[in-house]
Amino acid sequence: MAFHLYVTGVVAIATVVMALLPWHEFPNLDHFGLFSFIALGILSEVMAIDFSIGQNRTAKSSIAFLPLIAAAVTFPPIGSVIVVAAVHCFTELLLRERALVKTAFNIAQGIIAIGLSATVYYGLGGESSISGAIRFLPFIALALTFFSTNLLLVSAAISVRQRQPIIGTIRKAMGPAGGNILYDLLASPVAVVAAILYRELPHFGLLLIILPLLLIRSSYQSKVKLQQANRDLLRVLIKAIETRDPYTSGHSVRVSTLARMIATDLRLSNKRIEQIETAALLHDVGKIDALYAAIIRKPTELTDDERDVIRTHATKGAELLEGLTSFDEEVIQGVRHHHERYDGNGYPDGLAGQAIPLAARIIMLCDSIDAMLSDRPYRPALSTEMVHQELRRCSGTQFDPKIVEVIIQKGTIARAAALINRGDAAEDELVSASQLV
Repeated sequence: MAFHLYVTGVVAIATVVMALLPWHEFPNLDHFGLFSFIALGILSEVMAIDFSIGQNRTAKSSIAFLPLIAAAVTFPPIGSVIVVAAVHCFTELLLRERALVKTAFNIAQGIIAIGLSATVYYGLGGESSISGAIRFLPFIALALTFFSTNLLLVSAAISVRQRQPIIGTIRKAMGPAGGNILYDLLASPVAVVAAILYRELPHFGLLLIILPLLLIRSSYQSKVKLQQANRDLLRVLIKAIETRDPYTSGHSVRVSTLARMIATDLRLSNKRIEQIETAALLHDVGKIDALYAAIIRKPTELTDDERDVIRTHATKGAELLEGLTSFDEEVIQGVRHHHERYDGNGYPDGLAGQAIPLAARIIMLCDSIDAMLSDRPYRPALSTEMVHQELRRCSGTQFDPKIVEVIIQKGTIARAAALINRGDAAEDELVSASQLV
């Protein structure tokens, strides 16, 4: 209900934007140019790149924002709004066949974003690429307004639909260190090239515009494929470790998903959230050593000597990651110290309190929560209430008390139980800020 009310509000704002546009200027517009940019926008949506967002689902990464921004500096606001409305209508109704409420939202937010950004551009003294030069500062303002409006509207929609804090949703949508927004901003000057090509070569220039679009698409595709390949390799590695013990199947993925939830609830930076999530995924990577194979499979209680051996997996994992160049020190330290206790009685180094890296303190909690909520050979899974009691009992001794309080306040235990119950810890990820819901 809340999501539908939000969409209704966005559609109402878009309707007002459309009503306030100077429609009397429409007959004087270059109709061939409008059609051409609409065709480029649709072509860009057709070339959208698929990428995984978990749970066997995919999302689209599109470069349609480039011809849309190019239209904004080529035509008056009425022209750019017509272009974006036509592109989104075709994409939503014919190409993607989305549900009606999502279709209405995506069309409406596109109209608002391009209408507002085009108004800002011309309000700051920007000129049409057909009648004059494209000015730098108004164009930067246009791009910032377009991406920030899109980011806010889409993040708010996802936040309302998934009942998540909007700040965390925005930070996740922006990507590590704001990488998604930065990538789009750095690509946006290509829209200027497209507008100039259209002005100088109205017909042949349209064909040339396709070339930079293809180059940007290729760059996006390479980035997406590299990121996906890295994730897949890590998950395959972890799966290989967990096949030795059927009782921990999916454990590392659940721990990493839970760690991301907690890091987000702690309002950490995007970069640290990514580091903690990666460290959590790899926290048991040391167990890949054949030394641990027999111990992991042992159905009975471990001896003291076997416990001493299994405890070395944390340092083994850290040493393994130290030999690679793609992991930050935060990730390595999170893996090494994820069995340190808050009171200093953990291993391998007996660190205590704040001396334990934050990633390790979070992983210790996530590891314990997932273990308590899962069936084990020696006991059935604990209830969420029993887990709450155990966290409070061990707060300040085994666990960081401040993180325990955040977990209890945010209802993290129930979310962790839901991950185990559905048998899939893949949490939906947001698409980049320039994408649709």
